[in-house]
Amino acid sequence: MRKLMKKPGSGSVRIHPILSKDLESHMDRVTGTVVRDGNSVTFLPSGVQSYEKRWELLARAQRSIHIVAFSMMRDDTSRRLQELLCEKLRQGVVVRMIFDDAVIYSTFAGPLLEGVARAGGEVIRYHKLFRGILPDLRQGHPFRQLAQIFKIKMKRRFHEKYLVVDGREAILGGINWGNKYAFGGIKPKAWRDTDVYLSGPVVADIQNQFVRDLFFYRAMDQEFAQRKNKSFNRDEVYRQAEEAELRFRHENAAELFPPLPEAGSERIRYIAHKPYDRQQLPLTDACLMLLRSARRYIYWGCHGIRPPQVIAESLVDAVRRGVEVRLITNSRRSARTLMFFGLLGWMYWESRNHYHYLLANGIRIFEWQKPGAFHSKNLVIDDEVASIGSYNVARGSTFHHTESNVVVYGGNFPLQVRQQFEIDFKDCRELFIEEIKAPSEWADPYRRPLHNRNFLIDAKLLPDAVRRDLKALRQQSRRKKDLN
Repeated sequence: MRKLMKKPGSGSVRIHPILSKDLESHMDRVTGTVVRDGNSVTFLPSGVQSYEKRWELLARAQRSIHIVAFSMMRDDTSRRLQELLCEKLRQGVVVRMIFDDAVIYSTFAGPLLEGVARAGGEVIRYHKLFRGILPDLRQGHPFRQLAQIFKIKMKRRFHEKYLVVDGREAILGGINWGNKYAFGGIKPKAWRDTDVYLSGPVVADIQNQFVRDLFFYRAMDQEFAQRKNKSFNRDEVYRQAEEAELRFRHENAAELFPPLPEAGSERIRYIAHKPYDRQQLPLTDACLMLLRSARRYIYWGCHGIRPPQVIAESLVDAVRRGVEVRLITNSRRSARTLMFFGLLGWMYWESRNHYHYLLANGIRIFEWQKPGAFHSKNLVIDDEVASIGSYNVARGSTFHHTESNVVVYGGNFPLQVRQQFEIDFKDCRELFIEEIKAPSEWADPYRRPLHNRNFLIDAKLLPDAVRRDLKALRQQSRRKKDLN
């Protein structure tokens, strides 16, 4: 499928725009990241493949194990992880972990993490659910404050999934810890998911982000513990955390950042997405940049297709340029295996409210037909670039959740990802607009007001339709401010 592009009126070959130096420089600026040369990447398109590599890396860890994940199930796989980590701690290996707090309550896996902490590991639970929930009576109506606090608590979640061992090797993708992930590829009800195994200079970027997060989240926990529910200067806490982090890096440089010689020929960019920690949307900006550079096809998948308008319009613009856009997501049946029966069916029906608009504008949607959920978050464009990680085609990832992705440029890796999509399409059923009822006005996600967090997106990347709506929203806000 790979085609070379020629300059009009000449026989010279020019590089695909998605691999151009101009786009690379723009993405450097927008995301605050760089592309690393000399890496090796191994595609792990099933839980069985990922866990085989995970157990191998953990078993040979000698200095440090860093694990981040959205969730952990209370089952045999997670108990095996706990036992292995406790054994590694006895051997003198440093174990540090970051998990989302809210989801651990839903999986009842707290005792497993507590067991690792008692053995000497450090476990941080991100943005604790029951921390800072009391309203400040000096700030207005308490019930309105509670509603806003609850809303942010649900939206601000830690959704990343990766493992770094000895600062030398990493596994990153969409796979959490538990049986339903570990048995993917061998048990029908296990989930279809994807990771990648990485070695080379890009691993230092992932390790660097882990250390940064570790000190910031640790400092936030300590500050809340000292001040209880009282407000504090977040910027000052962050400054102090940075100072402590720099000292730690200097004192532990050998453990954290060993020399990483070239391991292959892959060019890889790692992007950490911290919407509330940094008030930036780097992965959203990166995805918009890649989508607008597509020339032939875009294949993208996740557990629930719910793109906000800024993503939807970018996909529609691609179709208008002649790009084939295909999205994979769950069927009603497979969605029931997601958390809390797909949050009691909401995930599927909310996704379906998006389908009519997408299908009407030429975007093709494929629903997964196997009993276990489709949970893979792969994106591949034109056989030229592929992104693997935790970022979903949904509002949560676009605006609210922390995420981690790698973007792999050129080489054979994008071809492997596209070939896996072709396998997955065979296990899907394509939807057609005739079978999708248009949502009512109140349920239509594309009639809702744009979220203010759209203003965090690089304005140059906004589709025209979104740019016009944001301009109107800004003018409306100014009028209200003038009236008040």
